Amino acid sequence: MDTDLQGLAGLVHTPLFGILLTLASYQFALWVYGKSNSLPLFHPFLVASIPVIVVLPMVGVDYEEYREQTSLIAFLLGPATVALAWPLYRQLHTVRSVLTPIVIATLIGAFIAAGISVGLAWWLGAPEDVIASLAPKSITTPIAVEVVKSTGGSESLVAGAVAITGIVGALAAGPIYRLLKVKDDRIRGFALGLVAHAIGTARAFEYGEKAGAFSGLALGLCGLVTALALPWIWPWIAGLLS
Repeated sequence: MDTDLQGLAGLVHTPLFGILLTLASYQFALWVYGKSNSLPLFHPFLVASIPVIVVLPMVGVDYEEYREQTSLIAFLLGPATVALAWPLYRQLHTVRSVLTPIVIATLIGAFIAAGISVGLAWWLGAPEDVIASLAPKSITTPIAVEVVKSTGGSESLVAGAVAITGIVGALAAGPIYRLLKVKDDRIRGFALGLVAHAIGTARAFEYGEKAGAFSGLALGLCGLVTALALPWIWPWIAGLLS
């Protein structure tokens, strides 16, 4: 019996545990989301994080170890993001017709998304490393983690900020669209991808393929603009904050 318990305890500290916990949590979250009739409050990303948050402290696994255990899943985020090119390709004719507004919206949106987080964090007295971690909150996690390496932020903090941003964006999108009477799938999708990255894109696909395609486009463009511009201008921003 002691040997079996030791074996189970050892399994907790292997990649198999992290992957199984993640997949089981997500399947549970999908079930809850379906039972709730796709209520945004029960979005799979939000619900799936709850079992993980509860279980990890119980079994003595910290976030860094869990992140290492699930590195394979994190790696697959890259191919999954690239796969968004297919629905975008199917909507290419529509994208070409609004190319100029897309470019303008991306540049303005990326600047505002980073500027608001930096400004609020500075106004509330956050230290520079925290501000640097919050600046890329509106781009997908793999890109955001690389960006904070150039700005001196925390990888763990930016991962949490990205997750919270995506969840809030997915939750708030529906009520805001109804309030503003936004019915164009191009606008709904692009706004979600621009502000709420991959989580917003998953939500956008619930509106339809066109919304999902435009969300994927916004996700990629906002990530590209932020990754290129933020490390370059950060020394100047840091000088203003100090």
